[in-house]
Amino acid sequence: MSGSQRVGVVVGAGAVLVSAYMHFYLYFWGGYRGISPERVAGLDISRSFALNAIVGLVIAELLVLSLRYDRLTLPAAALGVVFALGALGAYTLSRTSGLLGFTESGWSTEAVISKSAEVVAVLSLGAVLVRGLAARRSTAAAS
Repeated sequence: MSGSQRVGVVVGAGAVLVSAYMHFYLYFWGGYRGISPERVAGLDISRSFALNAIVGLVIAELLVLSLRYDRLTLPAAALGVVFALGALGAYTLSRTSGLLGFTESGWSTEAVISKSAEVVAVLSLGAVLVRGLAARRSTAAAS
């Protein structure tokens, strides 16, 4: 893994971790723990915040492990991008048509921090994916 890819992985891991922490914070101390207007397959807004925090922590750990084990880099980066895009998409839905019966309005500090972190995660981990896939293609073409 090149130096720029390492930087991208570290920045992406940090961004995913910040997003996960913001969801953890909102679940336990931000009032999102008891929100349950609708439930689909056992999932409501409240539980989705808890799940987001757990999944984000696991993905951040995988990204850190990928610094030691190169074969984890592309799958972990892909998971990080999907995680961040999913969180951004869910927030967009909650501000427009609603998500699981919940509609968000206004901007909180936590929302600004988490959405900024998710954009950083998409950009940094997306760059890691593009570089990694390009390197694989050039190696395969050279063989």
